[in-house]
Amino acid sequence: MNKTPITVSWSGGKDSAYMLYLLLQDDHYQVVELHTALSATNDRVSMHGVSKTLMEAQAETIGLPITFLSIPADQTNDSYEEALATYYTNLKRRNIHHVASGDIFLEDLQTYREGIFASHGITGIYPLWKKDTTTLIQDILGVGFQTVLCCTKQSLFSTSICGQVLTPELIQTFPSSVDPCGENGEFHSYVFDGPIFRYPIDYIKKDITQKSYQHQLDNGDTLETLFEFADLDLASHS
Repeated sequence: MNKTPITVSWSGGKDSAYMLYLLLQDDHYQVVELHTALSATNDRVSMHGVSKTLMEAQAETIGLPITFLSIPADQTNDSYEEALATYYTNLKRRNIHHVASGDIFLEDLQTYREGIFASHGITGIYPLWKKDTTTLIQDILGVGFQTVLCCTKQSLFSTSICGQVLTPELIQTFPSSVDPCGENGEFHSYVFDGPIFRYPIDYIKKDITQKSYQHQLDNGDTLETLFEFADLDLASHS
């Protein structure tokens, strides 16, 4: 059977890694590459804060090429969609019409994504869609993925957990309002080992930094949210 070529939207985190793990076992698809959006300002994954160097290290140990989409400093939806449009055009020239995404249950996000796919003649594939997140995180860690928390919405946690390795024991300390996979943006992660890796990534944790983001509410009020970011680097770059 001829496999359908597919590219994976890659954040470098646990959900992306487990999605790729499933796709590599799926006889219907041939994963041809990973693709990641980076801020043109600092060459880092937005809201993850992970550097291009660390993303390249993942692709290298996985054994797949990675394409980087550069998002201008304004980081608006228009800029993001323009970068995607260019990428999707290039995909179709290579006869690639399928893109995998790690969405789990956010209906509005999938609707937004599906709209972009449809406008470019791309078919979205969602290997994790509607999976129970309590079971999902157990599966992710159970098959051997190891991941470090690179960004956390600190107001949700009683103590700082940014920079820690995600374990079942750590998850048990999360308040009930926090999704165990962080699907609502409670935290983001960087995978450094697992069954799809030929060798683990030797990383170091440097500083933990804080950054506040402001969000305009429907009633006109402004909500300020504090995030913590772990500055990770390859050990060989220390």
